[in-house]
Amino acid sequence: MYPLTILAIEDNDADFLYIQELLHGENFTFIHRHSLKEALSCEEQDYDLILLDLSLPDGQGLKTVEALNEVIKSKPIVILTGLVDEDRAIEAVKRGVQDYILKEDMSARALNRAISYAFERKQYEVTTKRLAVLEEHDELMATLSHDLKNPVVAANRVLKLMAEGAAGAVNDEQAELLKHLIASNETMLLLINNLLEVYRFEKDAYPLRLEVVNLSMVLKSCVESMTPFATTRAISLETKEVTVVPTVKADSISLRRMVQNILDNAIKFSPNGGTVEIKLCANEKNITLSISDCGPGVALSMQSNLFDRLKRGKHGRSHSTGKGLGLYICKKILDAHNGKIAINSQEGKGAAFIVTLPIEQRTI
Repeated sequence: MYPLTILAIEDNDADFLYIQELLHGENFTFIHRHSLKEALSCEEQDYDLILLDLSLPDGQGLKTVEALNEVIKSKPIVILTGLVDEDRAIEAVKRGVQDYILKEDMSARALNRAISYAFERKQYEVTTKRLAVLEEHDELMATLSHDLKNPVVAANRVLKLMAEGAAGAVNDEQAELLKHLIASNETMLLLINNLLEVYRFEKDAYPLRLEVVNLSMVLKSCVESMTPFATTRAISLETKEVTVVPTVKADSISLRRMVQNILDNAIKFSPNGGTVEIKLCANEKNITLSISDCGPGVALSMQSNLFDRLKRGKHGRSHSTGKGLGLYICKKILDAHNGKIAINSQEGKGAAFIVTLPIEQRTI
């Protein structure tokens, strides 16, 4: 908390000198102003806390506090008052002032306590308001994401029917355009779903719906859904090794989202005409999924926080339209399944994301 600069708004020079004397030796510096008008001319960055006399020549009790709060919202305020004005001081605290102290009871200890308490209370108030704003923001984002999802899903169903010729024959050029639109919508859906997943995880509103899951089938479905996106850039999705793996108890929707995010990441960072390699295998303890790209790779210094929220590698900031949520969601999903995700990469040599899921206590 220290050192501090205190703005003392006190018209009585003797009282101000007494305050200085009481706090002598503490790590405080003072700005002294005799009136509210003089105080309001100070720049907020010049001081850390306000000591306010409630009986200023140009002040009107509680209106003085209101005038300060209108202009200065970020600084804690401690009121200095006489016994006759104690009721007004209490009312000022109810209206947002952090603390008050009676001039008759002033001591070095009492002043220090009031200053410390004012800082703590102000910090709590600011944090509480910020959290409330963030929660409201998250609620809005979740609602918007949910509302955006349905029309995109509906649009993609129509586009797929058109691409299949259900609405009439399409030529090769039209079919290619429809593939691009479908791929673009799939990417948008993934981003929307990621926003919803972040909200659910961080609100602790993510119950796993456990069922028997065949990860080989989940992987096959994900590869099929991501193929149009890869095809638009002539990227091959090659399943180098896919063995039969045990079924597990898991949330199939979550696992599908996890695989889609890793595939989406690999496709984004692969160059046009590149290859994404997919391997799936199992031993007695774990199922292992590896998805490798031939992109720019990730520097070792950036790998440790790659799975944090809103974190992206150096190349991610220039290559990707995402917001650093995909890999964060993958880790959250795997944490919920007692699994792990790791990266094996060297800058300039591509990246492999390796997922492990434990078999024990989940096998049916």
